[in-house]
Amino acid sequence: MLERLSPYLRNNEAALGFGVIFIVVLLVVPLPGPILDGLILLSLFSGLIIILTSLNSTTPAEFTVFPTLLLVTTVYRLAVNVSTTRMILTQGANSNSALIEAFGTFVVGGTGSATLSLVVGIIIFIILTLVQVMVITKGATRISEVSARFVLDSLPGKQLAIDSDLAAGYINEKEARRRRENLQKEMNFYGAMDGASKFVQGDVRLGLIITAINIIGGIIVGMSIRGEPFATALETYTKFTIGDGLVSAIPALLITSATGVIVTRSVSEEALPEEMKTQLFANPKLLYIVGSMFVAGALLPGFPFLAMVGIGGLLIWLGIVIEKSIKEKAIAEEKRESDKKDEKLPETYIEHLKTDPLEVEIGYYLISLVDPKQGGTMLDQISRLRRRFATGMGLIVPPVRIRDNMNLEPGAYVIKLQGNPVARFKLEPDRLMAIDTGKVTVPLTDGTQFTEPTYGLKAIWITPEQKMDAESAGYDVVDPATVIATHLSSVIEENSSEIMGRQEVKKILDSIREENAVVVDEVLQERKLGVGQVQAVLASLLREHVSIRNMTRILETIASNAVRTAGDPYLLTEAVRQALRRQIAGEYADESGVISAITIEPGIDRRLREGIHRDPEEGFVMALKPDFQVALRDALIGEYQQVVKNGGHPVFISSREIRAGLFSIIQRHFPARSFAVLAHEEIPPDIRLNIVGQVALRRQEEPVEAE
Repeated sequence: MLERLSPYLRNNEAALGFGVIFIVVLLVVPLPGPILDGLILLSLFSGLIIILTSLNSTTPAEFTVFPTLLLVTTVYRLAVNVSTTRMILTQGANSNSALIEAFGTFVVGGTGSATLSLVVGIIIFIILTLVQVMVITKGATRISEVSARFVLDSLPGKQLAIDSDLAAGYINEKEARRRRENLQKEMNFYGAMDGASKFVQGDVRLGLIITAINIIGGIIVGMSIRGEPFATALETYTKFTIGDGLVSAIPALLITSATGVIVTRSVSEEALPEEMKTQLFANPKLLYIVGSMFVAGALLPGFPFLAMVGIGGLLIWLGIVIEKSIKEKAIAEEKRESDKKDEKLPETYIEHLKTDPLEVEIGYYLISLVDPKQGGTMLDQISRLRRRFATGMGLIVPPVRIRDNMNLEPGAYVIKLQGNPVARFKLEPDRLMAIDTGKVTVPLTDGTQFTEPTYGLKAIWITPEQKMDAESAGYDVVDPATVIATHLSSVIEENSSEIMGRQEVKKILDSIREENAVVVDEVLQERKLGVGQVQAVLASLLREHVSIRNMTRILETIASNAVRTAGDPYLLTEAVRQALRRQIAGEYADESGVISAITIEPGIDRRLREGIHRDPEEGFVMALKPDFQVALRDALIGEYQQVVKNGGHPVFISSREIRAGLFSIIQRHFPARSFAVLAHEEIPPDIRLNIVGQVALRRQEEPVEAE
């Protein structure tokens, strides 16, 4: 028979089905005492294994089967209780359950009187029941209710935190899925515990009712059916009832305690015994103090000397052992760290591959400019410089690394971009720079004459004592730290398109996402554009010194034109410029809303449209004859210089098709910050043009045709 059932018993679903059927059988079929002893031991085992598992669980999500297990064990225990009640009432003094008789006779025995033993047994049973009902069960039920409410209330915040970590790249999709599953398990667990705890309350109350039925029913059966005297019936049935109540109450007490433990556990990386060890006994000084108090208390009259000295000595000994263990662990950790340092690993040289976006190398005479303890202000000036670019241009300038270089001349400095030198100069740290901005009335002659590095103006080194005289004469006087900061600002402005890397663009997009997630998601997800394409558009704008501070408007324009332009950064840039036309044109308009502009002769405009082509890889390719290029260059330079001579800022106006190409031509000869190229479509209706010049070829060069 067992061989035929063996395949089914190995199957988990079949075994569970047989178990449920067996519980139903317990309710209706009488069983002999030895079998009931085995079932009672199984109930005790289940209580022990459940409470030990709950003590070693780090999170409730690790024991999600607990609510269901609580229900099954409760029903099973009640079924066993019904079977033992049937045996006690039907067999009376002939009941042959060794466990019930042992608990009823010996556990509460030793008092010397049968009546006293029964009274003690009843009192112990009542105490156990009251502890379950009034303390453990009530507390666990309340904690389950509160925990379930708080878990459900915090669910949206936890889900949002997971989504935010995933969007920011702190976790991958697999980790996010695992966290969501754990969150769902935790929510289901507390929701189920809120209901399952009610079964524990019902179990305890039903235990009291069954106990009362056993005693009253046993006395009635013993006196009316078996003809036993009242005293004999009371002694017999009370003894077995106490034993039955205790063997049922002890597993119930264990499982109820496990309920309290599991719902009070917070998320932790360690099991409860390990946490108690590390948190309660982590400080040996506390054990010394408590142990000494016990030993001192043993000397007081009336206190148990041996017990208090024994416990106090044990605590002091435990403190010594823990302190020794802590010292050994610290020594082992130091030795491990020392071994790691001594271990010779193969050189990877990875650190030598890193380059800083911006770097300033200084000679050792200039170190005092960087050290705040020596009055250096250079770090503060660079910080203000980065803030100015962020608020003005919308450009996130990466941190500037400053390092000393003993290979440089003592007063020299070098500004590097992506590890490559782009600017250098030599300062006199103990002197000030007096710059001639064209307002000087009485030139200074006492000092070294030179050209300052940023704007190419005439300057002279003066002593601090000459500062007032220089300022009175019309010079702008700056200290060496300001010279470096101003030079660095010029380098950043000229190379802003290279400084705006993808990491900086990612930071900007993350910042915009906090307030306007729709437009960022539309660009990156719906339009399928990458951060690199957005970076290319921003770099093109910065190359022509267009502020990208209005990022929301820029991203909206990119999203609206992404499909039409097929994500082409060049076409997207022109679309963005159209959207920012009021901002761009406003930069060059005077107070009356007039832009002094240089136009392009229609013939040149036509030839450039025919001869300038944009290659996706090589940029602008000019299929123009050399003599035409030279003539065009001379015409552009002539108009540029004429406007500058008159104190103006050259602004060229052209058609939209050649605007970017024309800028590329002029940029080869003049700094990008010194001129601007606008398209006619970029001029708002409320801004008027004042034509101050026209780019035109000389008469003899007009027949030149484009290739």
